[in-house]
Amino acid sequence: MRSPYTLDNPPPDEPPSEVLVPSLWRVQARWWKRHTPALDQQGAKHPVCGHCGQSWPCHSWACWDGQLGQAVHQSDAPAQAPAADDGAGVSAPSRPLALTGTPEH
Repeated sequence: MRSPYTLDNPPPDEPPSEVLVPSLWRVQARWWKRHTPALDQQGAKHPVCGHCGQSWPCHSWACWDGQLGQAVHQSDAPAQAPAADDGAGVSAPSRPLALTGTPEH
């Protein structure tokens, strides 16, 4: 998921108040900024990353941008409603369970 940030509007060093893990945000924002084109490359037709030298947007920048996007959009997501209770008090497994043992004949 893309973040709302651009080269002209980079992510802030300090996380927005709704970010769930502020210390992680700081790391992600720092690496996002490291993997941007050098100032002399920002207007170039084919800029390269100022950190790794790959064609920009480089793979690392895309990963960091996606993580920042998740952090920002997680706080925008509505809370999920609890599952309906059928009265049994037992929830269904999230995946099928394999039963072991020998069948009775």
